[in-house]
Amino acid sequence: MREDFDDNRRGWDVGTRDGVGAEVSDGRYKVVKNSPRGEWFFLVDEYINYDRDFDISTSFRVTGGSRDHSVGIVWGAVNAENANIFSVSSAGNFKAWHVYGQAIADLYPWSMSGEIKTDGSTNVMEVRKRGSWISLVVNGSIVATIEPPMPFGGKIGFSLGRRIAAEIDYLEVRQDSTSINLAPDHPVNVVKESLGTQINSQGADLSPVISVDGKRLWFGRYPHPQNIGNPDGEDVWYSDRKKDGSWGPAINPGPPLNNEGANFIISISPDGNTALVGNTYYPDGRPKGTGISMATRTDSGWTVPVPVEIDNYYNRDRYVEMSLDPSGRVLVMAVSRRDANGRRDLYVSFRKDNGGFGEPVNMGPVINSWGNENSPFIAADGMTLYFSTDGFKGYGGSDIFMSRRLDDTWRSWSIPMNLGPAINSKEWDAYYTVPAKGDFAYLCGVDPVTKSADIFRVKLTEGVRPRPVVLVTGRVLDAVTKKPITTQVVYESLTKRRTTGDARSSPTTGEFTISLPSGDLYGFRAEAPGYYPVSEQLDTRKLGSYSELRRDLLLVPINAGTTITLKNVFFDSGKWDLREESQPELDRLVSFLNKDAAVRIEVAGYTDNVGNDADNILLSQHRVDAVKAYLIDKGIADARLKAVGYGKARPVASNASEEGRQRNRRVEFKIVRK
Repeated sequence: MREDFDDNRRGWDVGTRDGVGAEVSDGRYKVVKNSPRGEWFFLVDEYINYDRDFDISTSFRVTGGSRDHSVGIVWGAVNAENANIFSVSSAGNFKAWHVYGQAIADLYPWSMSGEIKTDGSTNVMEVRKRGSWISLVVNGSIVATIEPPMPFGGKIGFSLGRRIAAEIDYLEVRQDSTSINLAPDHPVNVVKESLGTQINSQGADLSPVISVDGKRLWFGRYPHPQNIGNPDGEDVWYSDRKKDGSWGPAINPGPPLNNEGANFIISISPDGNTALVGNTYYPDGRPKGTGISMATRTDSGWTVPVPVEIDNYYNRDRYVEMSLDPSGRVLVMAVSRRDANGRRDLYVSFRKDNGGFGEPVNMGPVINSWGNENSPFIAADGMTLYFSTDGFKGYGGSDIFMSRRLDDTWRSWSIPMNLGPAINSKEWDAYYTVPAKGDFAYLCGVDPVTKSADIFRVKLTEGVRPRPVVLVTGRVLDAVTKKPITTQVVYESLTKRRTTGDARSSPTTGEFTISLPSGDLYGFRAEAPGYYPVSEQLDTRKLGSYSELRRDLLLVPINAGTTITLKNVFFDSGKWDLREESQPELDRLVSFLNKDAAVRIEVAGYTDNVGNDADNILLSQHRVDAVKAYLIDKGIADARLKAVGYGKARPVASNASEEGRQRNRRVEFKIVRK
């Protein structure tokens, strides 16, 4: 990149304010600072891979002000509070330094150099990185060498120290070219649509989180006169989508989600009944401190958020964003820690049995660049990660990228892909969120007129969507009374024989929602004291597109005479060897029998009406014998078990259809004595 200031298409600061003036004219950038105190920065976005070698050079001539005040090259900057600077004065001295928040530190102290011209003629200065060192160069000569400081962001430019006027001839960046790694089939010729005044206010509207069904959008607002306690602090807001697809008026839910502190949503569970929120709360709802908290929806509204512990959690940056995966068991966070590769990296933390999360683990160099990774979002498939960064080449200050998880360590990822110029602008884009259907994405960007953060929507193409899922909804009901039950819904991989997630049913209706990604055989069930957890199963191994399924979960009271179908016991056609996917279902039956030694059961096997009666009775008997043998092998006494094969008898559906025949091919158990 070479900027010769023939025009101002890059958008350098021009005009006069606060005693500082700037203009692009006559092929120069003419800057003046009349205040005797402080430093002023002129910055633009320009991608540099700070892990590789680079040169940044400029030439300038001091035209007024004090001789001992300076002009500097700025690199790796976010703003005036986070930047690296190489300053040269026409009095003959130089230094390298950086500013990080309120802290200023020298990288190389003020020193004199005979290479600096002090007669008012042009000086050429350069920041030159080679390997693990940076050379500070004046008029072709190296005047000092320093270790590369941490880059804070992707902006470069100039600084003026105290009272000085200067004319800058050019700014040049030299580095081996890098192409943007575009996602295949990224959106083209689509409109990045503002969500309008119902959601976007005059202040900042940011950190959107869309519900898994796409019907409710949570987001943050500040400043806003209706914010709780402190209008200048961030509050949680939400809007519901109307039948015509537009969004209704934004609503502030009030306490306890909002208080006088900074409040924001991290994630909403697929069922909408649990919210992970930023910061911690006292039991009375007052703001307590940093961290994360969990709130649960009850009959009367949200509970006061309860702190969630993360082992050895700390963050050296003032900002943090997190995302909870749909299972509720994996937390991804953008924080600054001692082993970070850049300003902020993405880390993963796994939920423990006590409800807290383990120590954050860096997600590795494929995902994490030299730059500032931020605003992660884990899609409903649990495999696709979206995040924003300035550390990979893109179209603006911070672009949105996507990557796919390659294994269960959460540290092995595909190379991040840019979502393209229809999504990423020349400004800053972040906080990407997408519902399970994957039809639209919602994200934050800069309003071109107000320059404030607003929320936008864009229609997605197949190449940048998450992988397909089945969105399962239903109610948890008492199998006898059909009344709704508030309880936990658990889902598991039957092929991997492990629990993969959980949800809660609604406290008022018993409604639940879970998202089951493609590529596995799942069992899901509700659990409540006094009931046997009847399991359902769903095979997504051939799922090719997003789909929705409505299925109620019935909880059967544990009484003598009760019959329960074991829906997740599997056999190959015409055989009676238990398939491995049957183990989770049978292990739950073992657990049930171990809890009450007085229980006696009959295991019953049934077939459809295909084939002759004798063969069907024999097949069903062999199958229940296999179930009985499994239970005995797990320590259940033979005397407590009876196994009977009934063949085609007692059908529960018509054998005229394949669906009916499938329902009739089943294994049940009956509580004979309790």
